[in-house]
This record gives sequence, structure tokens and C-alpha cells, in this order.
Amino acid sequence: MIKLIVSDMDGTLLNEHMEISNANASAIKRAQEQGIHFAIATGRDYPMASPLLKEHTIICPLIAQNGAQYFDGTGKNLYNIGLEKKTVRQMLDIFSQYDSLHEELMTSKGIFSDNKDQREEMLASMLSDMNPDITFEEALETAKKRVDEMPITYVDDYSDVLNDQSLVVLKVAVHTKKGKALLDPLKEKLYEAVPDLAITASSERNLEINHKNAQKGLAVAKLARKLDLKADQVMTIGDNINDISMLKWAKYSVAMENAAPEAKEAANYLTSSNRKNGVAEAITRVLSGKIYKND
Repeated sequence: MIKLIVSDMDGTLLNEHMEISNANASAIKRAQEQGIHFAIATGRDYPMASPLLKEHTIICPLIAQNGAQYFDGTGKNLYNIGLEKKTVRQMLDIFSQYDSLHEELMTSKGIFSDNKDQREEMLASMLSDMNPDITFEEALETAKKRVDEMPITYVDDYSDVLNDQSLVVLKVAVHTKKGKALLDPLKEKLYEAVPDLAITASSERNLEINHKNAQKGLAVAKLARKLDLKADQVMTIGDNINDISMLKWAKYSVAMENAAPEAKEAANYLTSSNRKNGVAEAITRVLSGKIYKND
């Protein structure tokens, strides 16, 4: 029987407006009321993820930054898995060889970006990739509103950030309009030149770079062990490349209708899109016993 449900946020739990629907929130609470643990596993940092949960009074553990951080239901940070500063400098040197990349640092002291316009474009691209039914102009309008609400520090360059000895770099994100044509060879170059990386993505136009030990699948497995649960008692729900490790790990893995082909291939089940409350649908099936039961 399923005892733990773990959901991604963007493109999964969140709709095209980057909000948790009432239907999804209600399903999560019903599951919790019936004794099923619920957790979030997201590429977002805690300050960008937790307010969305608080809006619906959802109290749960939160795996952030693709598995680089873990927060319990009270918001206490229990661990961080960061990248070495030397490693980050190596990556920035490689990025500097391209004129069409925008990179950002996700750290223990928040997100640092060197260009607000490109941050808006990056978010709009992600939204349009995850929600193909909306136009890029609609995505950009939503992105501009959200960026103004996000706790992001804008800097001229990243040297001071990397010289801060008290700061941990948890993830590096890089974005380009050129998509996979540039990102696929860049990914290969990074793996060849820089050790101990886990490189995933949350859209066709970005890469998300963590330490190899900071992955959603590893973090979900760690949470399951803490709860004395095995993979056949866990359901994971996701939509993109950064969800694959947890989709492969859990027996009851569910991909969204809007998921990337690689995520669908990794999952054992499918549900409706994020625009149609696919998370609520999957949870309701668990609670009703229609599917996702012990074989």
C-alpha cells in the first residue's frame, strides 16, 4: 500500500498560472488525513516554494533545489548538498565561451542573477514549454509578475558571491533561446571537464546543475528510509528531466500528460496535465483504490 506521495511543483502540482489549484490542495489534505505522508520535491528554493504551500495551509516536508536541500514540515533545514566553489568557477569559465547563455546561482542565501530581463525570459520559456497551450506573450506576462515577487538578488557579476565563505552554492541554472542545439553539447562538455555533477533540466531551454549526490531520487529514497518505507510504498509524480531519478526509484511513478517524453518513459503510470489537476487525479485514484494499489 502507498504510504508516501511525493510531487514535483512546476509543470506538475502547479498549473499554468504557477498556482496550486483548490482541487490539488484538497486531494493532498485528504491523503494526509488518511495517514499517507505527502512531500514536495522541486527544483525551486525554499523561499520560492513554501509560500505556495502556505497559501493552502499544506504542511509537509520539502525537498528543494533538486535534492540539494531538505526541510521538514516546520521549515527547519536539515541538510544541504552543495557544489564546490572551484567547480562553480570552472563552469562559469565554460559558460563565458558562449554569448547566448544566461546563468544563475541558487545558494543557501537565495538566488543570484546578473540580468533581470533574462531571468524573466528564462521563466517565460519554462512556462511556455510546460504549458504548450499558452502563447509566449502570455507566459512572459505571468513571468514578469512572478519575478517581481521572487526573492532574487541581482549582481553585476558573481565574484563576490563566490568569495562569500559562509555561502553554499546548491545549484547552477543555465538558459538559452537556442535550446537543445546548444545545451546538449554543453552538457557533454561539462561532464567531460567538471567532476561530480548531476545535470538535469526543467524545460527544453535550460540545464540545472547539482552535485551528483543532490538528486530528487536520492532525496526521496532518504526520506522513505526515515519513514521506514520501501520503494514499493512510494508514489512520485513529475513532468520533466529533473524528475526522472525519483520516477525511476519509486514503484508507483506517475508522469503528467504534459510531461517530457523522457519523464513519461521513466514513469510507470500517466495522469492528466497540470492544467487539469493531474496530481489530484492521481491521489484520488490512490484513495479510491482504482489503481496504484499493491499488485
